[in-house]
Amino acid sequence: MPELPELELLRIKLAEFLVGRSIIAVVVDPRRQVVLRYPPADFARDVTGREFAAVERHGKFLEFAFKDGGARLIVNPMLGGRFAFCTRAAPELPSTCFTLQLTGAMDVRLLDAVQMARVYLTDDPAQDIQSYSDTGPDALDPALTFEEFERRLKRHRGEIKNALRNQAFVAGIGNAYSDEILFAARIRPLRRASTLKPDERRTLYDAMRSTLAHAVETVRSRYAAGKHPLHKQDRSFLRIHAKNKTACPRCGHRISSIHSGGETTYFCRGCQL
Repeated sequence: MPELPELELLRIKLAEFLVGRSIIAVVVDPRRQVVLRYPPADFARDVTGREFAAVERHGKFLEFAFKDGGARLIVNPMLGGRFAFCTRAAPELPSTCFTLQLTGAMDVRLLDAVQMARVYLTDDPAQDIQSYSDTGPDALDPALTFEEFERRLKRHRGEIKNALRNQAFVAGIGNAYSDEILFAARIRPLRRASTLKPDERRTLYDAMRSTLAHAVETVRSRYAAGKHPLHKQDRSFLRIHAKNKTACPRCGHRISSIHSGGETTYFCRGCQL
C-alpha cells in the first residue's frame, strides 16, 4: 500500500507531467469502470476540455485541480492504482481503467489490476467522499502543531501503532512508516497510546515529522538516480521495516516481528520501550 512518501513523489511528478496540459478526450474501459465513483457516461463529458492547474495531496488522496476552478478529480490509489504517463502511440497497457488523452499527443492512464482504486469528480470532497471527510490532518501539514497532535492522540486508547495508522488521527501513515516512526521514537508498537508520557508524545511527534520528511527526500533522490521507479515501492532504505532477524542498526539486538490482521510489525526489543 503506498504511503505518504511514495504518494508525495507521485504528486510531484504528476504535477510536472500534467500542469498546463488539457484533456482532449477520455477513454474508459467498461470492464474496469468500477473504479469510478461518478457516472461513467458523464465522466468523459465532464473532464474533457479542462486544463490541469495543480496536483495536490491530502493524506492518501491525490487531488487534481483544474484551471476553471470547478470540480476536482480525486483519486485514492489504494492497493493497486498506478499511473502511466506516456505518448499517445505507446502500446496498450494491461489493466488500464481509463485514459485521459492530453494535448501534446500524451496520455495519462490509470491502471489497476485489482480494481481497488477509487476515482471521484467533485467540488466538495468532504461532503461527497465519506473516507475523505473522515481523514485527519496530513502528517506533514505545517498546521499540525504538536499541541494539535497531542490533543488528537489523547482520544486513542489502543496500541500506539494502530493510532498512527488510523487515517482519522493523522493521514498518510501506513504499516511500513509507522514501524519506522516508532523505531525513531524508541517506542514499542504494542504500547497503549494512553501510557505515553508527555516527553514521549513530543518525541513521537518529532519522529513522525523527521522520519516522513527524510523518506520524502530519499525517494525523490532515489527516483532521480533511477533507483525508485514510480510503478513500484522500493523500501530497502528503511531501517527496520521488513528487516526481520537482522541486527538493529542502533543497539545490535535482533529485529523482531509479529503478525496481526494480515500485516507484519517490525520492532527492536532491545531499544524500543
